[in-house]
Amino acid sequence: MITTLRTMLAVACCTLAGTAWAAAQDAPSTATPAARSTPELPPPAKVKSSTPSQVAQAARSLRRSMGCEACGGDGVVVRQRTRKAEKLFTKGQIYHEQDACSTCKGTGSAKPELILQRFDALVLNMAGCPDELAKNASATKILTEVFESITAFAQTRNAEAIDKAALRLAGGFGDEPGTPLVAIGMLKPSVDLGLGTSSMVMELPSGALIAIDDAQFHSAKPGDRALGAGVIRGHAAHGDTDYLVVDRGFVLMVTSEKDLKLQEEEAEAARRAAREPAPVPEPRTPEQDPDDGEMPER
Repeated sequence: MITTLRTMLAVACCTLAGTAWAAAQDAPSTATPAARSTPELPPPAKVKSSTPSQVAQAARSLRRSMGCEACGGDGVVVRQRTRKAEKLFTKGQIYHEQDACSTCKGTGSAKPELILQRFDALVLNMAGCPDELAKNASATKILTEVFESITAFAQTRNAEAIDKAALRLAGGFGDEPGTPLVAIGMLKPSVDLGLGTSSMVMELPSGALIAIDDAQFHSAKPGDRALGAGVIRGHAAHGDTDYLVVDRGFVLMVTSEKDLKLQEEEAEAARRAAREPAPVPEPRTPEQDPDDGEMPER
């Protein structure tokens, strides 16, 4: 009897061991692909340490570089000309005339490459001293003034100089961790990527989604057209959506949601007017003056 019980226990133990071994063999095959499909976001990229005074200097340099040096940002140059004299031995008439600046083609802005270069320098300097910058009142004041200039600059046709930064992502470039990113896009609702706080989301003209984490300065809300900048950290997936995460940057409102709606309504009205033929006015009969009638009989 005892021998029979020992045999039964031995068989049961072997069966359980075999079942556990099979489960252990199956577990890695299902867990490994799941771990590989959701890689961890790398830590914030290290950048060179800076000081608030260096941030202020980079901000001033950016503000100076936004305008064309040839025309001072006006888009036109004044030239002195002389009108040929009509009579002999008389001096010609001197006059001044405005011409479109040949350097900036009348836009008033500097070359896009120079503007983006100064933008990148400002982003990296801001990322190099996030804690010290927030406590420095003088540097913060200068940044606020420069940001107002940037907003005014981006509200004009000169914003094309900044929009070109989005083409880096559209072409598959510009997503290297540790490099700065500057672009203009539409601000979307924030998303929680598990980074501690919700990230501001901006959709670029290329369709790429940028998640700006820990923005040091922000003045925009969802629905606004905004300028976003920061240091690239890496890609993060949220559901079926891929985000390029940038941190330690800023978000500036360029055009408010209300103004965008007004612009769209005006554009739609213009398109509708172009499609519909103009109404032909009906012929009007001139009003008859009472004094022009027949004289009453006497």
